[in-house]
Amino acid sequence: MKKSQAPNTAQANKLFFLTVLLTIAGTAIFGTRLGMGTNLWFNEFLYILLPPLLLARLRGWSLEEVFKFRGTSAKNYFLSVLAGVSLWAFASYFANMTRLFLDSTFGPVNLTEGINSLESSLYQIVLFLVGTVVLAPICEEIFFRGFVQAAYGRYSPKYGYVITAVLFGAYHILNGLSDVLPAMILGAAMGYLVYVTGSLAASMLFHATANLSAVLSGLFKGSISPYPAGWVHLGAAAALFLAVLTLSQVEGEPEPEQKEPLGGVLFLVLTALLFTAAGVVEILARMGRLSF
Repeated sequence: MKKSQAPNTAQANKLFFLTVLLTIAGTAIFGTRLGMGTNLWFNEFLYILLPPLLLARLRGWSLEEVFKFRGTSAKNYFLSVLAGVSLWAFASYFANMTRLFLDSTFGPVNLTEGINSLESSLYQIVLFLVGTVVLAPICEEIFFRGFVQAAYGRYSPKYGYVITAVLFGAYHILNGLSDVLPAMILGAAMGYLVYVTGSLAASMLFHATANLSAVLSGLFKGSISPYPAGWVHLGAAAALFLAVLTLSQVEGEPEPEQKEPLGGVLFLVLTALLFTAAGVVEILARMGRLSF
């Protein structure tokens, strides 16, 4: 039987489940031993980047066609950066409001001294920052907007990037409940960029810009009140408007895809159960019934 020249949803769902399982197990076993920076590199390289590339190699897929390893116009690059900054501002606001709601409803999450001590290592901080701004945008875009979106684009040609954004956001429950919806919003924008431009470079640049904005904002986090003033709400709305306006100016021609049936539903269900468990663990920790 002739091999398919692109991934299908069954392959994407199976690999997504495996990636989530490995990320959880790997972080639980090696996280505190390796340090936050080294653990991030392990997660990105071994669990996110390596599996889809190995599968592509085994299946003989074209990296350019499947993963959209191609460039786009200078205008689209500029718009990707502008959209990355503005939409990150809204997503950050959304995450902060969600965090405040969870804190007030269930209580804050208290980290142990062992985990906090990792932050004192300059080596680990540098690894974490480089991994966040450079490595994560490359590896995660290859996996999600390259591999997963290529599969779901065959299932739903017009909305495959939206489904991928939901999976991308759900994956971020491993960072905390407050990151889920903001990650979905950012994921939808990155998926739209790939859908319109046919280039993974645009979404990588967007991703790197958003992550860099998060890193830079973290430098001033301690001096800013967690309870936003009225102008912050207006600023978040303006940022969202600017992001939508910017993305609407992106130029390209979406590639026509043939609609195919959904496969690997069982693995989607298993992944959803893992995410649900992660959410329950956080809620219990906030309520003081678990400690990390």
